[in-house]
This record gives sequence, structure tokens and C-alpha cells, in this order.
Amino acid sequence: MSQSGPPADAKQAQAAALAELEAAQKRKRAIDTKLAGLEASIYAYEGSYLEETAASGGNIIKGFDNYLKPPGTTTSKKKAELTEDDRLFSMSSATYQQSLPPK
Repeated sequence: MSQSGPPADAKQAQAAALAELEAAQKRKRAIDTKLAGLEASIYAYEGSYLEETAASGGNIIKGFDNYLKPPGTTTSKKKAELTEDDRLFSMSSATYQQSLPPK
């Protein structure tokens, strides 16, 4: 007696496992897409916060040292440059850091 392959129950179990795997991969892709969107919005909000507060005397990243100084005492009117190191919230995400190009 020779068997032509695995029993029908094993084939059904394998098909069910493959269908479950495909559904899980589809959910993961949807979650990854949603996460990328959230990280992009955090990056945008963070950038606008850092730009808006640069001229007002301080923010939670750089500190509030210039907040109490009267206006006009700072001689530099140029726009403060933002670096990736200033982006505390964006840089705290492991997936955001993986999406950055290597240095």
C-alpha cells in the first residue's frame, strides 16, 4: 500500500492555517499603514510646534531660558534650524527610526 499524500484532514488544516496567515498579514499591513500615517502626523505637529515656539522664548525641547527675557534682547532674528535631534517624540518611535535612511 502506498499513500498518495497527506490525509484530507491535514490538507484542510493546512489550507485553514494559510488562510489565517493571509488574513493576519493583511491586518498587519493595514496596521503598518495606519502607524506610518500617525508617525507622519506626529512629525508634522512636532515640526510646527518647534517652529512656532522657537521665536517665543522656548519650548519643551530647548528649554525656556529666553522666555523671561524682554523682547529685543536677543540679537539673532534668523529662523532657528531644526535638527532630527530636536524631534524628541518622532525619535522615540522605533519604527520611525527604522524608516530613516542610514547615516
